[in-house]
Amino acid sequence: MAFPSPDLHFVQDSSALAKAQEEVDRVLQGRHPAYEDIKDHKFLTRCIIESLRLYPHAPVLIRRAQVPDELPGSYKVNVGQDIMISVYNIHHSSEVWDRAEELLPERFDMDGPVPNETNTDFRFIPFSGGPRKCIGDQFALLEATVALTIFLQNMNFELVPDQNISMTTGATIHTTNGLYMKLSKR
Repeated sequence: MAFPSPDLHFVQDSSALAKAQEEVDRVLQGRHPAYEDIKDHKFLTRCIIESLRLYPHAPVLIRRAQVPDELPGSYKVNVGQDIMISVYNIHHSSEVWDRAEELLPERFDMDGPVPNETNTDFRFIPFSGGPRKCIGDQFALLEATVALTIFLQNMNFELVPDQNISMTTGATIHTTNGLYMKLSKR
């Protein structure tokens, strides 16, 4: 499966980067992040969530039917039948998301709960859902938020110009040739 070149708005859109850095600076006021601070990184968390929507770690989920079922569109599923769920296609569908191909952290309510599979009616499923959902999803979000918070607090970053950024997949979505950045201290 080949993917279009990633739309790296967060890196290319200096206003989104500035907004995330402003939030980090306002919340932390120069100190190291603490667990209690995570809830106040609303925009930054939505940036991570939106990145997971556009580039879900596992682009496809496979599930085996335990009981006969009928899916929307009158698709019959027999016991033992494997079903492939394209997380990537759901997350990029214009029937599911307005402006589906754009990175828009504000699409998720900043004052509402952190988006997950149940509060988005299974439109957002980077960690799957139900009893087979990733048991590490909350830790992964916490880890990503803390790491990005520290990074934004201490560093500026920009894409190295004129690089060919393309995506590919095996079990996960990843860049074909890497993603090179210029870093500088803030």
